[in-house]
Amino acid sequence: MLEIVQVDEKLRAVTLSPGIADKFTWKWTSDGQYSSSSAYRAFFAGSTTLLGAKELWKTKAPPKVKFFFWLALHGRLWTAARRARHGLQQTASCSLCGQQETSDHLLLSCVFSREVWFRLLSFTNLQQHAPGLDDTLVDWWLGTRNVIRADMRKPFDSIVLLVTWEIWKERNRRTFDGASRPCSLLLTRIREEMESWVAAGYRLLSSFVHPVS
Repeated sequence: MLEIVQVDEKLRAVTLSPGIADKFTWKWTSDGQYSSSSAYRAFFAGSTTLLGAKELWKTKAPPKVKFFFWLALHGRLWTAARRARHGLQQTASCSLCGQQETSDHLLLSCVFSREVWFRLLSFTNLQQHAPGLDDTLVDWWLGTRNVIRADMRKPFDSIVLLVTWEIWKERNRRTFDGASRPCSLLLTRIREEMESWVAAGYRLLSSFVHPVS
């Protein structure tokens, strides 16, 4: 009944013109004409764009790695902090360093992760861009790619996805398998995975596979 009353109130303000046929007007286009493209855009009216999404989907990386990174950008990884918040474990300690394990901490600011980043970026003399203690994943990634050489941006994007993926797997290895690798062995593993990606067609990564002399 309430909806009927509301419709009646709206229709009272409508003035009909005798002799003029009714017509439908599509409000999502300037000319009032329907189009499938405008209908698709209408689905996203009022939505916000995820920072880094455009760059992510253009990055050369396996689909599972891109999906993992998309979750990381959303803060949806099942880190210790998130698991503790949902009552799935007692502590929120990082398995790599013992501090609180959030996505940004684990993948960037953890002392173990920062050593991995510094040593890896040293291969191409980019160590000055290694993440710091207070960096967030999306801000550091997008900020760094904007200041490095244009020809390095695409391989850098792939490297960011690859390294965060391998750090995440190392975290899971320590959390669920009780096994760990030191930084040097994890770097070896990352280099081996780089070579696999290059062999699979991501040839721009070759600049990171072969260190600068």
